[in-house]
Amino acid sequence: MDRSILAATIELLAEVGYVRLSIADVARRAGVSKPAIYRRWAQKSQLVVEAMVTQMRPAPSNESSSAADALLFLTEQLIDILTRTPLGRVLPGLVAEMAVDPELATSYRELIIGPNQLEWRAVVRRGIASGELCADTDTDFVINALAGPLYFSLLITGEPIEAGYARSAVDLVLALFGSAARA
Repeated sequence: MDRSILAATIELLAEVGYVRLSIADVARRAGVSKPAIYRRWAQKSQLVVEAMVTQMRPAPSNESSSAADALLFLTEQLIDILTRTPLGRVLPGLVAEMAVDPELATSYRELIIGPNQLEWRAVVRRGIASGELCADTDTDFVINALAGPLYFSLLITGEPIEAGYARSAVDLVLALFGSAARA
């Protein structure tokens, strides 16, 4: 039942957006009752964020890969999520709603942003531990340099993400923090 509710939520988000999405429509699409949904999710914002999590969580990067390869993987995966899933289509409206719905903002940050940042941070820590990245690597800068322009393109400019962005962005990070570049 949970899977059908979450799938119906994603479908409706893609069709009507966050503001126009209703629990009644989700229930109808999933073939369940509204109380069945409310027993699982107290608020629409919780349901929506959990549904988004099914689209957003990165697959674990290969722990034996280099930091450069893992960062490239994560960046390419984020591009794919933002451009080829319902999340990319509804994120602009969702971000606007987060400005006025603190519960939605908190849920989004805790369930989507936080876990994804943990994965990116783990890759940077592995790169530092292996000597591929310098000890003074600024983890927040790395994450912001790789992911920030993607969100800027999606949310602000509306410009498509250029082919080769991921490789260029990782190369830029390595030029700044890579131990080979500093040697």
